[in-house]
Amino acid sequence: MQRKIISLTAFFSFVMLCMTSIVLYIAPEGRVAYWGNWTFFLASKSQWTGLHITGGLLFFITSLWHIALNWKPIVSYMKQRAAAMRLMPVPVAAALGICLFVYAGTLAGVPPMRQLVTWNQDIKEYQARVNGSPPFGHAELSSLEKFCAYLGFDLHTVLAHLDKAGLQGALKPETTILELAKANKLTPQQVFGVIREAVGATGKGKEGGGRRKGGGN
Repeated sequence: MQRKIISLTAFFSFVMLCMTSIVLYIAPEGRVAYWGNWTFFLASKSQWTGLHITGGLLFFITSLWHIALNWKPIVSYMKQRAAAMRLMPVPVAAALGICLFVYAGTLAGVPPMRQLVTWNQDIKEYQARVNGSPPFGHAELSSLEKFCAYLGFDLHTVLAHLDKAGLQGALKPETTILELAKANKLTPQQVFGVIREAVGATGKGKEGGGRRKGGGN
């Protein structure tokens, strides 16, 4: 019974690890994900990253447990395979060659590994266009006072416009962009859009041009 439970747990955790790897492949960069409130199947990027870490650890532990429970059969099998491999050098060399080609090819940037890496970069750029890019790193965690100071906006003008626009929450200098976004069920990018309306300028930082997105692509 224990062997069956461990084997099935290892299998299911492997499936979860593959799934989270695919999701993180198409996910935007962290700064874009947080700024545009990116989600996929109702989970944020940080949650998908957490699933990837815990799922990977679960797979690692259950794999070791599986090996421990089946150590004698595995050793016996490896001895048989080692004897057979000496009579089949071509399959062994081919398997090693494929692995070396993939890993070395990735480092060297040769096809088709280069295309996989390039597609990942293209997806990140697309996600940045769709979800918006913050004017600086972790801008959503900045207070309105620091945010306006960094971008050269007049704080009092911004606060007055936010109040006029009907935004809920504490409209104070120490309120963060993220707190304001959550209070109004908006993304930080959308709050930035309201702020830009107040000043009619984009300031010093690089503006983000995205929109709110409820799910990933």
